[in-house]
Amino acid sequence: MKQSGPVGPLHGVPIAVKDLARIRGRVPGFGSKCYRGMADGPTAPAIQRLIDVGAIIIGMTNMVEFALGGWGTNYAVGTPWNPIDRNVHRVPGGSSSGSAVAVAAGLAPAAIGSDTGGSIRIPASLCGLVGFKPSFGLIPLEGVAALSPTFDTLGPITRTVGDARLLFSVLSNQSVGIPANSRPLRIGVPVFEQLQPCDPDILQAFSRSLEALRARGHIVETFVLPKELTEYQALNGRIVSYDAYRHHKLVVEDANTPLDPYVRQRVLSGRAIDDAAYEAAQEALKKAIAEFRQKLGHFGMFATPSTPLPAIPLSEVDDKAIPMSFYTRLGNCLDLCGISLPNGTTSAGLPSALQLMSWPGQDALLLAFAEDLNGV
Repeated sequence: MKQSGPVGPLHGVPIAVKDLARIRGRVPGFGSKCYRGMADGPTAPAIQRLIDVGAIIIGMTNMVEFALGGWGTNYAVGTPWNPIDRNVHRVPGGSSSGSAVAVAAGLAPAAIGSDTGGSIRIPASLCGLVGFKPSFGLIPLEGVAALSPTFDTLGPITRTVGDARLLFSVLSNQSVGIPANSRPLRIGVPVFEQLQPCDPDILQAFSRSLEALRARGHIVETFVLPKELTEYQALNGRIVSYDAYRHHKLVVEDANTPLDPYVRQRVLSGRAIDDAAYEAAQEALKKAIAEFRQKLGHFGMFATPSTPLPAIPLSEVDDKAIPMSFYTRLGNCLDLCGISLPNGTTSAGLPSALQLMSWPGQDALLLAFAEDLNGV
């Protein structure tokens, strides 16, 4: 006799999950051969919410070791191949590299990633997908390997904004309807001098998007960021490095552990940041948020490119440089929700992407606005 029961909104939908969330009976590997930071236990609550509404977790996806890198490289267990190019091994973006690759390759319609400095939006950008970083604190992080509690969040990588909205609704356990679209919306854009350096094709695609937004009746205005993008990058980096070193110092200080050498150096950089410097960085973060809100609170949305470069060949990567988080760390630092949307291609046929960000708690508005753009 056939049995029937309630059918959830994700009934039978295969979902891939970044290898940092615990599934009952499986401890996450955190992109590493030597991660030992979590014991077996119940499935992470956020992932359990997906299962409870019918999702089928089909597997765990590769990632940058300890989620600490924007290129998507992993020299410990291997770098996923960006499926936008079947002939050249191009970077997939990180740190949720495997999650983006799984969706771009058609292995799953959606995947879960994490974002501490851009780790959802960067791989979505380079793989031609939608990547949504929700407001900090809306999705539970129990049972998830930590990089930096100040910034960590989970979110979806999908092909459409509607799918991202559905997964976010489940992950956050809240109804996310489509709010009435209020026009015109005031959209803030950093002056182009502050967006440099940026690939000319990406900047050109971004300029076209701004003109399209104006044509739709929105008010698009430029402004000067209170700090340079590199300063926000560095502030995020100091806090993350401190936290990462405290989580992993026993592993990274053992020269015999088979770690990605670049990740080892990134984690070890936190050794030089003492408690006083960490507290100072946290105070600087609070001041940066307050300054941004005071000066730019009249904007309802912010726009930048998602990444300054397209997916370059793996052979051309300089893992000592960190250009890919140039725009995305701004959102983490300033406590914004953010989304990366496909935005055409470069002259070489590589994906370009548009990043939209809004204030904390404005996730439904941001998703509705992004969905309304329909590929702008």
